[in-house]
Amino acid sequence: MQRYTPQSVGDVLRDLLEETSLQDRMDELKAADLWPKIAGRGIADLTSRPNVKNGVMSIGVPNASLRNELHMNRSRLMKVINDTLGKNIITEIRFTS
Repeated sequence: MQRYTPQSVGDVLRDLLEETSLQDRMDELKAADLWPKIAGRGIADLTSRPNVKNGVMSIGVPNASLRNELHMNRSRLMKVINDTLGKNIITEIRFTS
């Protein structure tokens, strides 16, 4: 019989997340959840909930002028999101109609 040293539940979950690459997906979901805080409640209400996959955040914006304004500020938005998360999760932001 093999004996293991006791580990905390948190350590076991962290190991599991790293082994299964779920940490990247969790970071992408955190980035999507940050959108209302980063963009502001008013803009977040005018856009759809962001979808993040493989570092690309896609956000539906039905208003063309708002979409253009956000497009011009996407590098700043991307920097704020990544700085808030403490790592480079978002590599591109796409605003769609």
